Amino acid sequence: MIDALKSKFPDVKIDILVQSRIYELVCDYPNINKVHSIEKVTSMTVKNICKKGNYDVGIAVFPTLNVALGMFLGGVKYRIGIAYRWYSFLFNLKHYQHRKDSIKHESSYNMDLLRELNIVYDKEITINLQIKKEHLLSAMCKLKDIGVKIDERYIVVHIPSLGSAKVWKDENFKILLNMMLNNVNNCYQLILTGTKEDKDQVKQIAESLPENNRVFYVFNLNLKELAAVLNKATLFIGNSSGPIHIAAAVGVFVVGLYSPVKVESPLRWGPLTDKKMMFAPKYDDDSRDVMNDIKPEDVYNFINNFLKK
Repeated sequence: MIDALKSKFPDVKIDILVQSRIYELVCDYPNINKVHSIEKVTSMTVKNICKKGNYDVGIAVFPTLNVALGMFLGGVKYRIGIAYRWYSFLFNLKHYQHRKDSIKHESSYNMDLLRELNIVYDKEITINLQIKKEHLLSAMCKLKDIGVKIDERYIVVHIPSLGSAKVWKDENFKILLNMMLNNVNNCYQLILTGTKEDKDQVKQIAESLPENNRVFYVFNLNLKELAAVLNKATLFIGNSSGPIHIAAAVGVFVVGLYSPVKVESPLRWGPLTDKKMMFAPKYDDDSRDVMNDIKPEDVYNFINNFLKK
């Protein structure tokens, strides 16, 4: 969206508002004038940022009430957002779209908002995240500290999720990791990633595996370091979560485990890359854990065949 805006209006200054946990991913993006980073989105916080910035246009990509009200109270002249929320009257440039239908990718829905500024973007949407040498060096040092042989191949497995979609349960990951450990022909190191808040979950999974010298876990990577670790990986495996998109953005082949729910599906939220394999149940069923329809054996067979190639 930022690139499309800059292409249409080359002299415009573009600021972006994000939650602090993803600040690192966008802080040095070339076409951004300023990144506002906040821990919690409240209408008063958004209002104060908008008043100070004196913005001509605001685009509510994630259209919550707090964002809409904050832009309104903050005096943003033109406020772009979707038309079908009860608080959509706070937008004076309304875009008529039903995202719940989930007939295309979230990024395409976002780009559609720019039509209210007469920007029609019909190119393929791709994401490319550049790795700086400083982040690569610090990431590799952290891997060496936990015993990873950085000159040998490794696979990254990201199990935790913030709960925005149905996920593969831990037991399925344990079965998959056991299968991978038992394959003596593919002796890849397995790096389990997460944040400090994920430590108990990830350690419990790792420590349930047979004794080995191939499984490692790391919790102290910032997002730029995580991107660097992913950039050097042979493969990424994970649920629908932020890291699968970071992996895709640095060019790694990704194996995703996705929900069949329409608004959580790979069509709507899958990584923007051709280098991927998405596993998702055919049908949703609230009476059971439908994610168990993705069999660890099927995921393992794909991974094994991929590594052989």
